[in-house]
Amino acid sequence: MNPPDEHKKTDQKSGEHSGHDMTAMGANERALKISAFLTGIYFFVELGLGIASGSIAVLSDAFHTFSAVGGVLLALVAGRIAARPADRHRTFGSFRAELIGALLNGLFLLGMAVFVIYMGIRRLLDPVELEYGLMLAAAAGGLVTELISLYVLTRGSRDNLNMRGAFWHVMQTFVGSLIIIVAAAVVYFTGFTLIDPILGTAFGFVLIWAGWGITRDTLNLLMETVPINVDLEKIEVALTELPGVEDLHHIHAWSLTSDRNLFSAHIGISETANAQDVIRAAEAVLTTSFDFYFTTFQVEPVGSHPVRARSIDYVWMDREDPS
Repeated sequence: MNPPDEHKKTDQKSGEHSGHDMTAMGANERALKISAFLTGIYFFVELGLGIASGSIAVLSDAFHTFSAVGGVLLALVAGRIAARPADRHRTFGSFRAELIGALLNGLFLLGMAVFVIYMGIRRLLDPVELEYGLMLAAAAGGLVTELISLYVLTRGSRDNLNMRGAFWHVMQTFVGSLIIIVAAAVVYFTGFTLIDPILGTAFGFVLIWAGWGITRDTLNLLMETVPINVDLEKIEVALTELPGVEDLHHIHAWSLTSDRNLFSAHIGISETANAQDVIRAAEAVLTTSFDFYFTTFQVEPVGSHPVRARSIDYVWMDREDPS
């Protein structure tokens, strides 16, 4: 038997992981609140400018900003729901609310991309006069709030799909402001008015790339595919090298949400192996070397591979059909 200290180390690591999760969730929520506040305030400022001037272009950009506010608020609500603890009805908690929020934001971005491309093509075919002076002032003011929002959202967007959706909503307004400034400068110096729809349409395709990436990754997680940062072959090698392990099957790796990977497997052990020792060693390997959030193992005598549920056991399927 392993000494009690090993239990303490496992519990300590679990507590540290849980504390890190709560810290990250708190930081993400603060970032979303700051971003929602700044973009929300600027929406009303830009809306006021548009109404006061009668500029359709400025009003259009104001509602573009409003779409970003909606995306950030959606991410904030999803993050709040995801923070709810597990109970008898939601035994895994509500973490997947973040995935639903990310999916909706991804689809929202795709819709915005189609709209931006549509408007760009319309203006290419039927150019209109734009009040670039007022638009330039509105865009310059927007850059300040958008830069701050992007800064606070950047860290969370690296490993959280929900945060990535919010980040890209703000990014679209930021790039929109840059496009207005560049277009104003080009028109002022060259008179080439088509630069605005050309740049806007080009960025619409960038939004399609971003929106599809978020949507695809979210659907993969909801379909419980193997996380992209998990190498099952390496895990199989690491586990089969443990003392007493003779066989592995019913191997499953999936994610609760974008930064919480789970793992389960059946382990066939030799007659002389101690089941508890094998479980502790396997847990240690997966939590320390592969950073899994939670693991579950069923230990059984080697050769007692269950007949049931073989349709979801890729190891057995590979053995039956090596081709």
